[in-house]
Amino acid sequence: MILFFDRSLGIEIPQSLKRLKCPTEITYHQEHFASDLHDDIWLPDIGRWGWFVIGQDYSYHKNPSELAAIKQHGIGAFYLWGAEAPRWESMRVFARGYDNIVQRANITPRPFVFIVQKHGGCTELPI
Repeated sequence: MILFFDRSLGIEIPQSLKRLKCPTEITYHQEHFASDLHDDIWLPDIGRWGWFVIGQDYSYHKNPSELAAIKQHGIGAFYLWGAEAPRWESMRVFARGYDNIVQRANITPRPFVFIVQKHGGCTELPI
């Protein structure tokens, strides 16, 4: 399983997770794509590669072209709570939600979008 952190989370969290040897493979947007690339352009690659998206851009399921990419390419996406919170809070939310993220990724048929709540629970959003 590979968790792909989109650019909305920056590079600090995924780089820290790599240094800490997170038990799941971690990669991030800036390692693979230009920073100004529109989401509907890179989402098909993520789906083709079978990766799961972690982000704080809560609009994937609302934007028609991004939603189409999610459905067409079988993407599993997780929105982390705290888009306006400091990075430390985002890291804490990811840590609290990690087991739930891995469990949902392993048992939920794609495509899907979950929101990872502040307490670490996951709620599936209709797409």
